[in-house]
Amino acid sequence: MNPAVHVLRRMGGRATTLLPFSLGLGLLFQDIAALARPLLWPLAVALLMLALARTDWIRLSSLLRRPGLAIALSLLNLIAVPLVVWPIWQALGLWPGLIAALCLSAMAPGIISAATTATFLRLDSSLALLLTLFTNFLVPFTLPPLALWLLDLDLKIGAVDLSLRLALIVAVALAGAIVIRRFLGPRLAEAGTTLDGLSVVVLMVFAIPLMDGVMARALAEPVKLAGFIAGAFGGMILCNLVMAAATLPFLDRRTALTAGYCSGGRHNALLMAVLPASADADIFLFIAAVQFPIYLMPTLLQPLYRRLLPR
Repeated sequence: MNPAVHVLRRMGGRATTLLPFSLGLGLLFQDIAALARPLLWPLAVALLMLALARTDWIRLSSLLRRPGLAIALSLLNLIAVPLVVWPIWQALGLWPGLIAALCLSAMAPGIISAATTATFLRLDSSLALLLTLFTNFLVPFTLPPLALWLLDLDLKIGAVDLSLRLALIVAVALAGAIVIRRFLGPRLAEAGTTLDGLSVVVLMVFAIPLMDGVMARALAEPVKLAGFIAGAFGGMILCNLVMAAATLPFLDRRTALTAGYCSGGRHNALLMAVLPASADADIFLFIAAVQFPIYLMPTLLQPLYRRLLPR
């Protein structure tokens, strides 16, 4: 076996163990983090491409034939969950910037890596992929009115522009996934852990630009950064619990847990592109802080999901 393939397979089999080390890479390479920002777009494409190549297309096509479930869950994620968690954050008396950031985070779409990490956690990666795509397409129509209503924050988002941008990411990723699947052919199942290993590598590199400036803020405001990281963990857990609890009475356990997991993981980096320059600087601090739970939660949740979802 090719040594590189062997290493990738080992990485794919230990994905949740390796993900926390991605944060260390991001913090270690602070000097190149800013320079690596242009890599965010191609890395997002690569993550989605590998998720599409790895996912069960029969299951995905069955969900697409009956998209009502994914659409309903996407709307619950984008509208109902923010309305539930907003008064909770208000009542806790946190920093105003942290409250605004937590509310905006709950309004954000699903993170692109959700389908990848769902595979590692025995969740429904096909449903996670659909929720990611649907929430990203719908968010230009839900985020601006909710932000204006709850936070009095005017987000002048070009709905068509954002939708076209995501469509381009999906189109390029889908084309790449088709090439991978045709190249592998009957070896696709055998190559699954290798593709998982590639996804881990992409996630580890992805952490570098996302950690840009975190060390500087940690040295300048260590207590505040620690508070924001704790708040980010709390935000992910609360959104996960709200969504899972709301859907568990109506759906099977795996589907409800997948919906909850996707609700916890949000594409907060999107907020960097749509927030006005006058927005509270603490919101941008939160976007950096939330990367810690995004990379650590799969590892922390894996024992729970293994108990709840036998292989």
